[in-house]
Amino acid sequence: MGEVANKLNLLCYPRDYYSVDTLLYKQEDLVHNRNEGQYWFRDIRVAFEHENNFKGGLYQEVSHLLVINADLKVLVTYPNEDTTNELKYLHEIISGNRQSKSISDDESLLIIFGYETGFEWEAFVYKQDNWKQISERTTETQSIID
Repeated sequence: MGEVANKLNLLCYPRDYYSVDTLLYKQEDLVHNRNEGQYWFRDIRVAFEHENNFKGGLYQEVSHLLVINADLKVLVTYPNEDTTNELKYLHEIISGNRQSKSISDDESLLIIFGYETGFEWEAFVYKQDNWKQISERTTETQSIID
């Protein structure tokens, strides 16, 4: 995540923050005059959740991201089966959120599926009518942010 933060000209807080796995932020997002070594944020650029177990409750990770105020909310997971039903279920959850229209308009919720066969991945952004696939399953080694 540190490499991703560097490419985006952001800083990385790699520890849980209110149970968010990793945060990306700018220096000005930190609360001023805080105690040395403490991290308190007044803004979050990217909230990142990682779930190794595809069947381990992705709804919990998405629900958690929905209540976090961040410019971009990202979930990475590793499916071992067809993703159609899970994407449909997660879409229903997000659609029931009062902010679903702005999440769609801003394209601010991203799901990345990684696969064990080589470096394969595909990515989807939430849109009100359906998921927008922004990367088909690929074995390219180029970073998603390049």
